[in-house]
Amino acid sequence: MSTLINQDKFSKYPVAVDYGLTIEQAIGLGRYDWVNESVARNNFPTERKGKAELIVELIYFGYKVSSNKALKELDLMGYRPAELHELLALNEKYYPEIQKEYPIVALGSIWEDWYGWRRVPALHQDASEDNPDLPRLGLPSIRSEWETRWRFAAVRK
Repeated sequence: MSTLINQDKFSKYPVAVDYGLTIEQAIGLGRYDWVNESVARNNFPTERKGKAELIVELIYFGYKVSSNKALKELDLMGYRPAELHELLALNEKYYPEIQKEYPIVALGSIWEDWYGWRRVPALHQDASEDNPDLPRLGLPSIRSEWETRWRFAAVRK
């Protein structure tokens, strides 16, 4: 049985995703203060094709959680982790509201950098920057624990 707490803490966002867009094109449809250059270098291929209408849900566990635990919990709940194309579509449609609330990670797209660090795309803000209302598209390393404030973008299987 899933140990997810705060099950009422789900946020549902209908989006249209075009998997045929390059990552650069999909990034161009959104507004970002900063984009990690490795996001746009074809490091996140997808096997999905065409266009899809789907609902991205932001799952909030309410406690610190490891990536492995989050993935197991999502699976038990009938979700798969969102991929980069889905995260970009989410930001495109729901900017600026969505990223002002909390950082969002897409565990369905993993890239290993040159140093062997596994990284995942994430939307977050940095209030100390020149454009505090614009999201940043970063690549945090997969963490042994994600802080409580993080939301996990997921799609029903």
